[in-house]
Amino acid sequence: MSKTTIAIQPATHRITAKIMPLKPNNLCLIALSLTVITAIAFAGDKPQDKPTLYIATNELNHRIVKAGEVNLPRTDGLNIVIATHGWIEREQWPKNLAFDIRDKVDSNEWVCGWFDWRNEARVINPRDAALYARDTAGKMLAEQILKISNNPRHVHLIAHSSGCWAISEAAKIIAQKTNTNIHLTFLDAYVPLGWDANSLGDIPAEPNKIYWADHYLTQDITLDVTYCQLAHAHNVDIGNITPGLKDHRFPFHWYPATVLGKYDPNDKYAGEKLYYKSGNLEYGFARSLEAGKANWEASLKLPMGNNIVKLVKPKEPFDPFGWLFKNKSN
Repeated sequence: MSKTTIAIQPATHRITAKIMPLKPNNLCLIALSLTVITAIAFAGDKPQDKPTLYIATNELNHRIVKAGEVNLPRTDGLNIVIATHGWIEREQWPKNLAFDIRDKVDSNEWVCGWFDWRNEARVINPRDAALYARDTAGKMLAEQILKISNNPRHVHLIAHSSGCWAISEAAKIIAQKTNTNIHLTFLDAYVPLGWDANSLGDIPAEPNKIYWADHYLTQDITLDVTYCQLAHAHNVDIGNITPGLKDHRFPFHWYPATVLGKYDPNDKYAGEKLYYKSGNLEYGFARSLEAGKANWEASLKLPMGNNIVKLVKPKEPFDPFGWLFKNKSN
């Protein structure tokens, strides 16, 4: 098998207002309907046969290669950031995010990548996806990260929905085997009925380790299975800043936009105004080490298990004729 060497260089029905409580059977019907719709959209896509970690290279055309085919210096000084998807997601946001972050950091110090377990996430029941993520994918992710570096300096794992269980389990394994500082970013974490949300990010604190997590959630059609206040993360509700209807998938559009400073021109929210502040505090990418040491140190002072902080759109000055000249560009 050939190896790719990376030279690390600098670098028609009305909806009534009455909301009826959903019974488990209703939830199953919703899940099944969403699965059929999404599976149709997923037709023609060919994910890997088994979960695979990819690394964003410095080559042209956004080339990404399997981590097992990359020769990297096995140094303890590396910082690693990896993004991964949730249940039945066709969007390439984890891959795109890896490249966007790569373009922001010093390639002498950072390895950026994404973890693809879409084949296993293509199941009827999202609970099964979460189960696989927790019991299998997380272990595989940890193993592949530790093949890059035996003892990284800092690991940042980002995941949406059921994928949050994969990064949580991976982080627990890495914390047991290394002295790595760990940052987890949960994007609308999915917690199946009967599961303990407090196990997400439950990493024992030790004097020689640093752990912090942020959780960006929305109060949408998925109800309480994704709107969870996590005990081991700083909780931030970004539903009110969604352009249009609140959407369980909005966080994986929003977080990459906080890297770029605007929604990508190819994104569904392209041209919409990006909101990411609460007072003077910036959320999203700004809370990561990738955005700077001072940013990360400020993040460590933010409480985990907090009452949910809600981001809101600032009030615009009253302009009765503004709609005539509306400009949707950021």
